[in-house]
Amino acid sequence: MEERDQSERRKEYWMRSELLVGGEFDLEMNFIIQDAESITCMTELLEHCDVTCQAEIWSMFTAILRKSVRNLQTSTEVGLIEQVLLKMSAVDDMIADLLVDMLGVLASYSITVKELKLLFSMLRGESGIWPRHAVKLLSVLNQMPQRHGPDTFFNFPGCSAAAIALPPIAKWPYQNGFTLNTWFRMDPLNNINVDKDKPYLYCFRTSKGVGYSAHFVGNCLIVTSLKSKGKGFQHCVKYDFQPRK
Repeated sequence: MEERDQSERRKEYWMRSELLVGGEFDLEMNFIIQDAESITCMTELLEHCDVTCQAEIWSMFTAILRKSVRNLQTSTEVGLIEQVLLKMSAVDDMIADLLVDMLGVLASYSITVKELKLLFSMLRGESGIWPRHAVKLLSVLNQMPQRHGPDTFFNFPGCSAAAIALPPIAKWPYQNGFTLNTWFRMDPLNNINVDKDKPYLYCFRTSKGVGYSAHFVGNCLIVTSLKSKGKGFQHCVKYDFQPRK
């Protein structure tokens, strides 16, 4: 009976995984979290699964966090660090190791003051005795400074209105001029259809499509200039742009 209950819970989890990514979960094709609230449902459901099931799922979840900044951002927005820290004292040693690994990944991306205070509170001993898993949590502090990107950035997930929008410009080129210097990082939806996606780096076009733009096709940056409908030119920047770098 217990094995049947665990099997049903595992099936329920994978059904929720499909809700998590908005379709059939696949570690190569479909691993971007679409429904942030499903993360909270996942953590609650896992409390009723056996240790083996929990280990499998947390390992998978940490893997998709490492694969995409979008997943890190979504997990940060729902406060996953706080949710996990509050459950740490009740989990098995093996699960604690997996959760500490995941917390390190999240904390190296972003951690709030509230979450950091909660982490420190879990390191406070009583009567000379460390709280459960406190020593393991020390490794999270070691991983926090190990950032692999800027401290401040804009995140454009590709949905509607995800861009820096300028007010209407009456004449182009704009006579007073402006300059924008920035690093950028592409984070494709998956590893298979990188060449099919055409994300835009910038677009200065009129409602008729006239103007300037730059978009990616695979690893190439294509700069387009249209002075009138159907008349213009394109230039491919000679640099091998790499996704997630």
